[in-house]
Amino acid sequence: MDLLTPIRISALSPSSQQNDTPLLTAVTQPADSPEAPITAASIPRSISDLDDILSILRSRPSAELLFRILVLLTADVQPHSSYDIRTPTPKASQVVNTLLEITVPDFWNSLPKKEKRQLAECLRSITGLGGIVSRLRLLSKGKKDTPSDSSFDMRMEELFDLLHSVLRTKGFIHQIWEWGSRASSDSKQAVAWKGFTSLIAGGKLLSVAAEADRLLGIGDEGVGRWIGSESLFIPWLGQEIAWASFKIDITNEAEWKALNSMTVRALGLGHRDEFVENLSYPHIQPEGGLERLHKLISSLPAHNKHTYLTSLLRKLSLKHLSISPGMYQESEWWKGDAARVSSVAGLIDSLVGCDDDLQALVVEWLVGSQGGGIGEPIGIRRALIVLLAKDAMTLKELFEKSLQQFSNQLWIKHAPILQQEVNAQILLLCAGYVHRQIPAFMTRMARSSTFLNGISNRIGATSERARFLGMVVGESFSGLADKEGSKMSFGVHETSTEEAKWWKDIPSIEDTVGSASGLLTPSELIVNKKKQPTIQSTAQMTSTIQVIKEVKDEEEGGDNDDDDDDLMPYAKPDSDPEDSEEDAADVVRKKDTAPVYIRDLLSMLRDTESYDRQQLSLGSAASLIRRKAAFGKELIDHAPELTSYLAGMHDKYDMDNFQEMRMQGLISLVVSLPEIVGPLLAKLFFEGDYSMGQRAGILSAIGMGARELAGFKDDDLPLSTESAKGKGSTDLFPSKRLPAKGDAIWGNDKPKTPLERITGTLERLMIQPMAAEAADKAAGPKALRVRVFSSRIEVEKKRAKPTENKLSKVVAEAFFFPLTGRWWAALKDYSGRGIHFTPFLLTSFLKTLGIILHATGPSAPPLPQMTREIWEITFNLRHTDEETVLEGLLFTLLTMLELNSEDGVGLARDHPKELIEVQEWLGGIVVAGRGGSKVLGLASGALLRVEAIFKEFQRRIMGEIVRDG
Repeated sequence: MDLLTPIRISALSPSSQQNDTPLLTAVTQPADSPEAPITAASIPRSISDLDDILSILRSRPSAELLFRILVLLTADVQPHSSYDIRTPTPKASQVVNTLLEITVPDFWNSLPKKEKRQLAECLRSITGLGGIVSRLRLLSKGKKDTPSDSSFDMRMEELFDLLHSVLRTKGFIHQIWEWGSRASSDSKQAVAWKGFTSLIAGGKLLSVAAEADRLLGIGDEGVGRWIGSESLFIPWLGQEIAWASFKIDITNEAEWKALNSMTVRALGLGHRDEFVENLSYPHIQPEGGLERLHKLISSLPAHNKHTYLTSLLRKLSLKHLSISPGMYQESEWWKGDAARVSSVAGLIDSLVGCDDDLQALVVEWLVGSQGGGIGEPIGIRRALIVLLAKDAMTLKELFEKSLQQFSNQLWIKHAPILQQEVNAQILLLCAGYVHRQIPAFMTRMARSSTFLNGISNRIGATSERARFLGMVVGESFSGLADKEGSKMSFGVHETSTEEAKWWKDIPSIEDTVGSASGLLTPSELIVNKKKQPTIQSTAQMTSTIQVIKEVKDEEEGGDNDDDDDDLMPYAKPDSDPEDSEEDAADVVRKKDTAPVYIRDLLSMLRDTESYDRQQLSLGSAASLIRRKAAFGKELIDHAPELTSYLAGMHDKYDMDNFQEMRMQGLISLVVSLPEIVGPLLAKLFFEGDYSMGQRAGILSAIGMGARELAGFKDDDLPLSTESAKGKGSTDLFPSKRLPAKGDAIWGNDKPKTPLERITGTLERLMIQPMAAEAADKAAGPKALRVRVFSSRIEVEKKRAKPTENKLSKVVAEAFFFPLTGRWWAALKDYSGRGIHFTPFLLTSFLKTLGIILHATGPSAPPLPQMTREIWEITFNLRHTDEETVLEGLLFTLLTMLELNSEDGVGLARDHPKELIEVQEWLGGIVVAGRGGSKVLGLASGALLRVEAIFKEFQRRIMGEIVRDG
């Protein structure tokens, strides 16, 4: 038979011949059209078990059949039934792998939302989540091997989107536990839960997602990319554990034990403060919530209890308590935040309760190595002590421990001054409660040898601040225990200042334990919660497949073209040449103007979607801050938020001079409000969630702001590596240079940071006179050299006129002690392994201390205490193997010796042991030739200074012996 012979011939009806409408037309289904419900009964009868489903999925079914199978798999299937893929079995694993390897790549981007939810529900299990992680790890490996293959990017974005759909269900963790408890025995469930905990809270999912997110790059971030971000994933995990704690039976110990194990693993992921916040705050408002939180926390191991408590106290202090800028001038200053202190005490009381272990941890936090929250406001200590004051025995124990620590002569000599101030606050608060509750015990302690010896030790201390604390504590104790006419009074000016009055008012503070629900009132929050990044979904890939449907003849109408015959067409208007290149909808008619208020500046800085507003706000930030510092309280009210925002800004648009403008804003804040911004930047450096570059910028802002307060001019100093390339460059052949980005990586003349340029200048200023003096000795006696008289006039003209050093008044409380105090606290918390102790940041930190020291000058009152802090840091870091750290340490040590050279005899008298040990250490560096030329030069300079101090001291001693003899 001929292949072209027709089998059947059909004729069109007349109506069809007259109608021009095509037989096939693309139609879209209305969104509100009713759909026939798909149930398990509508599934083909041939599908009886997972083997049938597996064969159909491998054959790449149609979208309709796939949806029917998804409905079957997500129906209320009982464990170990024919369609169960949630219980970990070999067959369930095969189905999950097929869904991930075939179904997701083929259908995910074209499936409607309802079908996507069904597919995600199929994979919402331990097996499904493990399969997604394995698949994402495999794609990441492929992306590494073939970076140019864009197909890996699309598949990884699909898996991120799928992960988001799987995890976004509220109560995901409890859902997994509930299914596991129905599906297997206790032993199998324990094994499965252990694997799930390792996946979710042990870091496996987070690490794989973070690596995939890194490989995908910045680009258009998909809806699921938050899973690869620690700062977003860990808060989600805290909320999920909190939600699970509400769902489980409070008497079921097995469930609490399982949730406890996940909490322990989550506390080791990092971002502990954010995790603790999202775990704790959801329990405050619901009835019985704090009871459940207490049950969860009380069953943690001792180490994890300590970790949780430390993070919670730090977060409560940051969110609800603050240091008032004018607290020394305010009368009854403690009443301003009494309600917040009461609410914080109520929350901690709900957790500590009658738990002796948690109470012991609170006491240890106050008087142990933590130092009672070094750098935190007094409010957090008030909340803890009013809580402990409910038990007289605990209060007496805390009072005695604080007094012993306060009086210890060795502790007075070596403890950071910031920690000593915290200890004095705790001691005075305890004294007030003891005086009101047990007055006889207060009288006995005020006459005890421990107290009297402590006051004597402090009065004889070399540190001026230690002496001040001894005097205010002594007069406060005497005011509580002694009668009128016999009260202690030192009769010096320091004990009658506004600050001394502030310290003496501490025993009169009487707080109460209130309700924790007050913490949820927005008007009570001091530091607004950092806005979470909005998770925006990218435009999904639209499917090009359209539904083709045949139109029946009887449903078609006639040709409607005749309906438009009466319409008169308009002539095409002439084109406007001025508007031909831009869309009128895109033209911004209203141009932004520079902000005139700090709140407007913050609003513009937050608008990260507008390049113009970001550039305008950054460019005007420094001038606006300096202008607002002269009047009003607007800058004071917004300083913490503005400082935090500038410190953590990212260069989203690759803006010209971005770092320069950001640094100028931070420096302006430091100069305008040193007593507020200085301690805040120190806190952000050690506790904030910032990159190494941002932390280095914080140190640069502190150092340069301190120099400006001291009267030094750094106007010509580049504040970023980009501007540094344009200043001081001597390259006469630009064509020989690499492109800008390549030169930043491979260039030989890498630009120096502001700190490096300042320290380089200071090193030359300190070492060159020593070299000149050595040259003079080699040239012969000074009497043989002739100096023209007129040259003296020129020298006097060039000598800088003396200016007021504003830094010396605030350097101790605003810059130096907050930095050193938090450094010691971080050293104890992280055992020298935190990000702050990386060679780069540690070197920058040491150089910042040296810059602050140099700017303070030799006549500053807190110089003796600052000198002691430098001795302690020097002996702690002198065995370092990092050359850059050694260079920074030697620079700071040389600066300290240079400042004390005018009173070398006093330095030798107060610190003879330290000078001898440093002399031996520096001699060992020089003899061994340790480090490069820079290290050897600094070590030699410091060694010469030590020897000169010893010679001066010996001459003084010999002179006194001869005079007395």
